[in-house]
Amino acid sequence: MDLNTLLDENRLDPQNVLVMRHRPHERKLRKVLPWLAEERPELFNAYQSSHHTRQETAMARAKYLASLIGHEPGKALFVGLYSVGENRLVSASEFWEMPTNQELQKLGMAGWSGEEDRQACLWFDLQVTPVCRDWKGKLILDWPGGSVAGVDGLTVMRF
Repeated sequence: MDLNTLLDENRLDPQNVLVMRHRPHERKLRKVLPWLAEERPELFNAYQSSHHTRQETAMARAKYLASLIGHEPGKALFVGLYSVGENRLVSASEFWEMPTNQELQKLGMAGWSGEEDRQACLWFDLQVTPVCRDWKGKLILDWPGGSVAGVDGLTVMRF
């Protein structure tokens, strides 16, 4: 089984799906991310709702986000398929006023959107879909090296 097959079975065009492998650079946050995905989905969703400038551009064009966690080198664990809704500009102070981001900071998140010199970032409204829900925590994908790669028509981003 692979992600493209699952998308095809659910009548989703892979060209509309952005695939992201989350692997925080903060060691403490990296260790708790799988737990957040399973037990605290609202925090996991907050974590993935803002990104670096490059990912913002790709996210703004996507209809769906296939969310993965860096499982081990060369592997990624499927968390869920999210619809990408509207986005809004949030300042650094607005970002840190959000209770979810304050909790993430306590769990080891060091910065906001990874670029502390930015004055604002886009905050995306992501809603988990029922599509592929049964594969959460079960589907492990091979993950090619490099920061950006095209795999079978999917846009694959790694950060």
